[in-house]
Amino acid sequence: MPENKIEEVDILNFALNLEYLEAEFYTYATTGKSITSFGIATTGRSNGSNPANGGTTKGGAKVTFSKEESILHDIAAQIGADERAHVVLLRGALGSSAVAMPSIDLSAFGFGFGNQTDFLRIARIFEDIGVTAYAGAAGMLRTPEIIAAAAGLLGAEAEHAATIRAHIARLNIATTAIDGVDLIPPPSGAARQFLSIKASDGLVATRTVGEVLYLAFGGKAGVRQGGFFPTGLNGEIALSSEAAASEKVAA
Repeated sequence: MPENKIEEVDILNFALNLEYLEAEFYTYATTGKSITSFGIATTGRSNGSNPANGGTTKGGAKVTFSKEESILHDIAAQIGADERAHVVLLRGALGSSAVAMPSIDLSAFGFGFGNQTDFLRIARIFEDIGVTAYAGAAGMLRTPEIIAAAAGLLGAEAEHAATIRAHIARLNIATTAIDGVDLIPPPSGAARQFLSIKASDGLVATRTVGEVLYLAFGGKAGVRQGGFFPTGLNGEIALSSEAAASEKVAA
């Protein structure tokens, strides 16, 4: 589907798929359980083999945070609560048009729950993707109320990203760029690239829905499933594109 023909309801459902993923990640990391254990509904419209009563999640586990870094557990718990609230918010806004939670594989990157270092590494990826996804979708929204809600969601994801990145830099955790617009924090990135903000204009990067799905589907272009979503997303937005490329600086 060309991006200039994407409807607002499709953008909201695309965001809901991603919020399901983030909410499941943080909820498993801090409680060892799914968001359904908090009474959050996951039913709705579905595609293909994703069930209308909500998909299943595999690969998640409760993370053991060190006693010396108990703040990391508290931060993860708060972000988890935020992400669950985002699911509820989007489901409420969509009403009967809301999609069900698709089947999710939290082990798609092969790490994330073994220790707090791996947790921070994958949390950084999730949050930076979330920020760029909301920023990229902003221009496709038209309704003032929806734009206002999306701005609030973008702000929340940006706070999450900044917090996670600060702890990665503080704890000297190595990270790897996932595509051309990914600005990784120290120690692996530039010495002063603590935040995912471009030096060229002071703004966060953006990714198209296809570029987001390239990452969500395990780094594959032109596919409709894989990675964190083994049976694909629910809703109209479902096809990945090529990876996001770095911006060219004018001479």
